[in-house]
Amino acid sequence: MYKARFLGKHALIPTLTLTVFLAACGGRAGGVAATVNGVDIPVSEVQAMRISEEPTINKTAFAEDLTNAIINVAVVTAARDEFSIEPTSDEINVKKDELVTQLEASQGISIEDFFATQGLPIERLDVIANQQVIRDRLFEQFKADAVPANDADARLLLSSDPTGRTTACVRHILIPTEQEAIDAKARIDGGEDFAAVATEVGTDGTAAAGGDLGCQPLGMYVTEFSAAAIEAPIGVVAGPIETQFGWHLILVESREEPSLESLREEIDAGRVNQLVNAWLLETISDATVEVDEQYGVWVTEPTPMVQAPSS
Repeated sequence: MYKARFLGKHALIPTLTLTVFLAACGGRAGGVAATVNGVDIPVSEVQAMRISEEPTINKTAFAEDLTNAIINVAVVTAARDEFSIEPTSDEINVKKDELVTQLEASQGISIEDFFATQGLPIERLDVIANQQVIRDRLFEQFKADAVPANDADARLLLSSDPTGRTTACVRHILIPTEQEAIDAKARIDGGEDFAAVATEVGTDGTAAAGGDLGCQPLGMYVTEFSAAAIEAPIGVVAGPIETQFGWHLILVESREEPSLESLREEIDAGRVNQLVNAWLLETISDATVEVDEQYGVWVTEPTPMVQAPSS
């Protein structure tokens, strides 16, 4: 019944984004891989960005890591020079704790195990925390430049995705056939308790809990289910509704749209992030970058990156 979900905007370690700019943290070899605005990036630091026992450099992986290192140098130095943003050790430690809590809750494993599965040294957490602090400070820097959202903007946002932004507390009964669903609904309409009927005839894992799906955004469900749940009168059994899983009876116990204030805040945050991202892209694209040709070529279109050598 649930749509597949991906870590999405809460992902802590994307391969390459303009919002999280990864850096290096150690060394294993000599030489300079690239220079960014006069700052050297040693080959050893790029190699230390992931755990690898390979005796030779994987050109594609090295180009990806070198890209992240170049972005890091360009952004961190520009944030310092333009806005005097230099995270303190206390800020970094607080952010590290936040990241660990978020990641362990979302992944269900320890931070050490997560980094190991990604082939990353745990020391990268310090670097990521530092850069997240910079991102937060850039957000505050650009906040005053963003046009504040109004109620009309908020209503438009809600209308663009009502099921995704409406939270409801829902029970359901999943039954294989339409006739069985009709029969179950007749029992409930005749006075039997919804939860008791769900426990008796329901066929999914919620049956034992009286069909209780909890309270969450309706966008979490498949389209047919969410469309019915957003229209159903509160406390009135809706259905039968057919989905890919079978036939459902739906009981919406409560339903709540987000407040206009929360929607305005969401829009405001999006507008500030657009300004931050524009600054990041300009900063990275305008950087003076020289890459040792044996490791690739720096390009800025369509996306700033090191193109790995073909041979």
